[in-house]
Amino acid sequence: MWKPYLRTGTLIVLSGILALGSFACGSDTAENSSPESPVATPVPASPSPAESPSPKPTASPGNKATKTTKTQANKSLTAKEPEKPLTKSANYERAIDIAMGASNISKSAVSRDDWNLVASQWQQAISWMKAVPASSSQHATAQKKVSEYQALLADAKLRATPPPKKTTQGDISPQFFTLPILGRAGGTPIVEVTFNGSRKFEMLFDTGATSTLITLPMAQALRLKASGLKVVTVADGARVLIPFASVKSMEIDGRLKRNILVGVAPPAMPIGLLGQDFFEGYDISIKENLIEFRRR
Repeated sequence: MWKPYLRTGTLIVLSGILALGSFACGSDTAENSSPESPVATPVPASPSPAESPSPKPTASPGNKATKTTKTQANKSLTAKEPEKPLTKSANYERAIDIAMGASNISKSAVSRDDWNLVASQWQQAISWMKAVPASSSQHATAQKKVSEYQALLADAKLRATPPPKKTTQGDISPQFFTLPILGRAGGTPIVEVTFNGSRKFEMLFDTGATSTLITLPMAQALRLKASGLKVVTVADGARVLIPFASVKSMEIDGRLKRNILVGVAPPAMPIGLLGQDFFEGYDISIKENLIEFRRR
C-alpha cells in the first residue's frame, strides 16, 4: 500500500547521501578552478576522513516531512483511542436502569414469554450490581440491591416456568399458574375452564363461592349423571337444593383436578361459577387482565 510519508530512518540515510554528494561536487569544482602548476603533483582520489571536515547538517525538505508525519500520526492515534471503561458509579447506574425496565415490564406481563424477559432483565441487573467495586461508595447499597433483585428473579422464573406435563392419574398442583380474565359481569371476572380434557366453558370467578356450580346446558354437554342432592347458597343469597355430579377433570394453565363434585345450578343461572374447591391451597391475586395463583 502506498504511504504518503517516508520512514524516519530512510530520511536520515537520504539526507546523508545528499550531504556527501554536495561535498563531492564542491571538491570537484575546487580542483577544476585551481591554476595550472608547472610541476604535476598527484591528487588523492578522495580525501581521508581525518583530513576532511565533517559537513554541517543542513535543513532539508525531508526534515519538515518527518515533523509533519509525526503530527499526523499523533492525530490518528488520538482519534482511535479505545472507549473508556465504566466508572465506579456507572456500573451502579446501569444496574438501576435495567432494574427499572424489569419492574415496568412485570407490571403488564401476562404470558410466560413476558416473564422470561423479566427474568432476563433481573439477571442483567444483578450482574451489573455485582460489578460495583468494593472501593465504591455505593458498594454497600449495591450488595443490598443484589439480594432484592435475586428474590425478584426467582419470582419471575417461577412465573415463566412451563406448566407441568399431564399425568394419567392424580391431581396436578403447580407452584404458580394464571387465569386470563375474558371480561367482567357486574365486576366479577369471567374466565374459561376446561372440563374432561377438551370441553371449554366460560364461568364466573367468585372467591366467595365454596363449591363449583355448572349450568344445566353444561351438564348436558358433558353427559353428567346426578349422584346426589345438596343445599347450596347461590349468587343472590338464596339457599336451594340442587343435584351434584362428578366430572372427570377440571383444568386451568397446568392446574388439574380430577374427579371433582360440581353442583348443577337451577335453569335460571346463565353461567357457571368456579368455586374454592378447585383452587384451594393457593393464594390469589386478581389483576386487571388475569388472576394469579401461588401455592401456599
